[in-house]
Amino acid sequence: MLQLAPFAEFIRMLFKPLTDLLLQYVPLEWVGSLPALTLVVFSILALIIGMRYNPLLISFVGVILATVEMTVIDPTSSFGGLFVRNAFSDFFIYIILIVGFLVLMSSTLWGGERGTYNFLLLVSFAGAIWVVMATDLVALFISWEVMSTPTYVLAALGPNRGAVDGATKYFVMGLLATMLMIFGIALVYGVTGETNLSAVAMVVQSVWVSGPSASPAAYTLMLAMILFVFSFGFKVGIFPGWMWVPDTYSTADGSVTAYLAGATKKAGVSALIRILMVAFIVARLEWGFLIAIVSALTMLIGNVLALAQRNIMRMLAYSSIAMMGYLLMGIAAGTQFGAAAAMFHAFTHALMKSAAFILIWAISIRMAKEITYDDLAGLSQRAPFASAMLGLLITALMAVPFPPTVTFWSKLFLFQSAWDVGLWWLVLFGLMNTVLSWGYYYRVLKYCYWVEPKDTTKLVLPRVPMLAVALCVAAIMLLFFNTDVIFQYAFEAATGIIP
Repeated sequence: MLQLAPFAEFIRMLFKPLTDLLLQYVPLEWVGSLPALTLVVFSILALIIGMRYNPLLISFVGVILATVEMTVIDPTSSFGGLFVRNAFSDFFIYIILIVGFLVLMSSTLWGGERGTYNFLLLVSFAGAIWVVMATDLVALFISWEVMSTPTYVLAALGPNRGAVDGATKYFVMGLLATMLMIFGIALVYGVTGETNLSAVAMVVQSVWVSGPSASPAAYTLMLAMILFVFSFGFKVGIFPGWMWVPDTYSTADGSVTAYLAGATKKAGVSALIRILMVAFIVARLEWGFLIAIVSALTMLIGNVLALAQRNIMRMLAYSSIAMMGYLLMGIAAGTQFGAAAAMFHAFTHALMKSAAFILIWAISIRMAKEITYDDLAGLSQRAPFASAMLGLLITALMAVPFPPTVTFWSKLFLFQSAWDVGLWWLVLFGLMNTVLSWGYYYRVLKYCYWVEPKDTTKLVLPRVPMLAVALCVAAIMLLFFNTDVIFQYAFEAATGIIP
């Protein structure tokens, strides 16, 4: 964090006159949500301009302006304290904005020229920002629907013939998750009379003081915790709600898939951390074991089913499920270090998976087909740069120290956080699953470098999406040598909300 401070201070000084002018006209209650409101305004502009012209440039400007506002405007609350900008929320907002920028770069390949496409993307970006800022259960529910509803439509707009089918599964599972979330909120409100997470935490603590088994209210609150875990399990694609992920990810256009894997899942992670580690922190012994079991099952399901795939998009989708299982190890630890490890892994995973989906999508568009292992045969000869980028991303997903990628450290931190609280069995299970995952990751490297291609025609990939991939690869390699830049930020953010 300290290493980023001088750069942030320079940006503040550069834009100080504009910031002062802006704060004179923007209502104080709106200031904290200004990045999200900016995206909403630019989404409407993109929709209007898209009627005659390509609105993608407007979308880029909106995301860049929202990022600048994040840097130059001090964190504060908005809309009566329902949404709060602090170090924790800012960490995830930057993930959302980074992934959003990458997705727009990928959209130059397909979809970006349409106003409706840009409108839905920017509205969803804004909803994701409000999700990670929400400190109230009702505000969280509303912002989650603002984020997820556009993605149902975006998933259905893909050029793949199965896009509507994949989007329908996503929509149905999303509705089920929404019902579970509403039920959980109703139970919490019925027991505590509160929806603000800090106020809920005080009531839960008073209930737990006399022992969770001594009060009927404790059992209701435990049921609410289970409903929240299952609800967000459906939302972010972990056990038991992972079923929609492979069908939706493999049929939607790759830009949308990159957004779902890189940003909306991370918004769900932030919400789950807030609910469990703020409102229910006193009950960590009860929910910690549940999260550990969900983590183990999610890793196993993701890796075993990924081994059976031939379609690369589906393989990456199951890999994404397994990655969420590893991330849950940090949450299961229930400590500040565990939350920081989960946040750090969320950042690295966002870069890796966004880049991987964008790269495979670019290859798919150029070949005009769904990509299987056979289509990757001899990629090192047909597209050396793309093959090198894919190889580095795959080794990053394998979490090996050579070539050097930051994922090695992120997974190591997750294992350490679980080991520190006595979850040694979960660490061993995670190690076994890591080795298991090498089976399908190695297959990608094998086809790219050691299988002769049937077609030796050079494969020319689009420059802008490939630039997005290259930026991600450069970041995950550079952060291997300077991990503290992000991890210290994550740790400070975690300590700010977790007692």
